Amino acid sequence: IRTIIGLSLFLPLAPVAQAQDTGVSFNLFSYEGAYFNKIFRFDADYTAKYDIPIEVPFALEIPVRKDIELIADGHPDGRLVKFTFATKDPEGRRFVENFHVVNATFPIPEGSIDPMPIRLRTAAQALAHSAFPNAVKGFTNAKVISSREISVNNMRAAEVLGTYTDPVNGPMVLQMVAIPHPDRAESYFVLHNISRTLVPLDGPKRLPETLGGRVLSSFTYE
Repeated sequence: IRTIIGLSLFLPLAPVAQAQDTGVSFNLFSYEGAYFNKIFRFDADYTAKYDIPIEVPFALEIPVRKDIELIADGHPDGRLVKFTFATKDPEGRRFVENFHVVNATFPIPEGSIDPMPIRLRTAAQALAHSAFPNAVKGFTNAKVISSREISVNNMRAAEVLGTYTDPVNGPMVLQMVAIPHPDRAESYFVLHNISRTLVPLDGPKRLPETLGGRVLSSFTYE
């Protein structure tokens, strides 16, 4: 079901024992209800409505389910947009995942017959050596664990995976993905933070099943 609305490692990731020790019953992957998708478009109409410049139009589909609260922020901390997913807990919301879209520039080398490999290699280095340290600043046990090329909605992209510990939310996974626009330098990359307490990842193969993974798979330039 789709609803169109406006905005108001190759190394295994072992399951986290803390999810059992703390008596947490929520498990993202145990959900058996129906999803539907809200479609968010970021274009000239979005700019006119919210006064947030969009250099390159794009769209996302945000998965919605009855046990998850969706919190949207149109311009967080200088980034373009952030979606946070939290549990609907009467005793207090618990963080599950968030998904940031960030403006980026991935230059297109002149004179290259196939510039994408160069762009992806440069993007991966920027994610690992610049974006990751900035994203985990102030947290502990931060570590990059893999870097690889992936496909995002039939587009070539660079992914860097890392882990860190949040003093409030516990062990975390950070998925960073650069998505160079096929025809222009102006593009985006995404930051996807995942609570390993509530999302029992046992390896990168499960990332597409996460909420942020579903958002990522829908990303499209328009």
